[in-house]
Amino acid sequence: IQSTSKCHLLVPLRFLPYILVLLLVVTLAVAIGLGVQYNCIGKFRCGSSFKCIQPSARCDGVYNCKDGEDEYRCVRLSGRNAVLQVFTTGFWRTVCSDDWKEAYGNATCKHLGFSSYVSSGNLPVDAVEEEFQRYFVSLSHWLSSNRVTFLHNSTHIREECTSGKVIILKCLVCGTRSRYSSRIVGGNASAPKQWPWQVSLQFQGFHLCGGSVITPWWIVTAAHCVYDLYVPSSWSVQVGFVTQQDAPVNPHSVEKIIYHRNYKPKTMGNDIALIKLAAPLVFNGLIEPICLPNFGEHFPAGKMCWISGWGATEEGGDTSETMNYASVPLISNKICNHRDVYGGIITPSMLCAGFLRGGVDTCQGDSGGPLACEVRSTWKLVGSTSFGVGCAEVNKPGVYSRTTSFLDWIHEQMEVGSFTGKIKLLY
Repeated sequence: IQSTSKCHLLVPLRFLPYILVLLLVVTLAVAIGLGVQYNCIGKFRCGSSFKCIQPSARCDGVYNCKDGEDEYRCVRLSGRNAVLQVFTTGFWRTVCSDDWKEAYGNATCKHLGFSSYVSSGNLPVDAVEEEFQRYFVSLSHWLSSNRVTFLHNSTHIREECTSGKVIILKCLVCGTRSRYSSRIVGGNASAPKQWPWQVSLQFQGFHLCGGSVITPWWIVTAAHCVYDLYVPSSWSVQVGFVTQQDAPVNPHSVEKIIYHRNYKPKTMGNDIALIKLAAPLVFNGLIEPICLPNFGEHFPAGKMCWISGWGATEEGGDTSETMNYASVPLISNKICNHRDVYGGIITPSMLCAGFLRGGVDTCQGDSGGPLACEVRSTWKLVGSTSFGVGCAEVNKPGVYSRTTSFLDWIHEQMEVGSFTGKIKLLY
């Protein structure tokens, strides 16, 4: 008997539409489930995996994430006065001055990624912003190891501070500059010591971008400067000079380059990077760090801030031999997102500064450099130069990465480097 092979459906044809609908529902359910898992709504997502953990599992001394990142970023400085807060039992809690010891300050600064500690003090609870006047904690002792501080062993939840005061902390002398003499009257050429945190990032000996000194070891710059040139040995850092011809003979070598893992070249999202030097800088007046802002610190629209760098002085021009500077006002994201300006592409982690009429702006070669604002005689790194349309065009102000949006990321990289010596691309 001769047989003929034929293809047969595994189910009757009349049931096929129902099965397709069922597959579609299952696919959507899985996709939604993965989306929730990936976004970790209301939870903490491990950067080393898709795992989500409860907020209460953060900073509890147990490594719930593969790389232990849930035990980093457990302390922060908040508000205009740098109030100390710790994350414990699922909340950020303000540290009372009750039982505080000076030695805790040194440990805290290390966990913020600083290699230095200056001082701690206290303020009345009602002297700090309202958002930091609830959820309190006191420290009875501070257990420090090479990897993590186990906050759950040292914190005591308080409904209020018995002392009526909370801790403020200073880890680094920053944001100050020596007296300088302007050499050019009415001009915008920088003088020595005027912007001592400004650095020139040089690729194979040529200036490519700017950056800002934030500690003896660390430089903040833009991710787009280093994204396609991820070769630390080809980079060097020059600092403490004004004209390129006066640059020191021996530039500073680069040990590590870290750009934000979520940097998006097409949209310029998360355009921030860190550079770790092979040896620490020596602060001497010509070279000084700029302060990072604190969590929750606000810089209002209209505030006049300052930009600086060796970028071109006109669109398409060569980089400048002399560091230039200019004053620009901060612009609200609402105005900057207007259809006549940037038409909705400005995200909350971006910041605009400049004049809508044009005329003053950063330009090619200024990328990564500082947007510096003075607050009560202290200079703070409010933004890093990211992008713009042309240079100084009408309705196209400069766009900067908003530093306060990346404080978690900056401190985590510094903290990981401080405790392990290893740098990872973490969120």
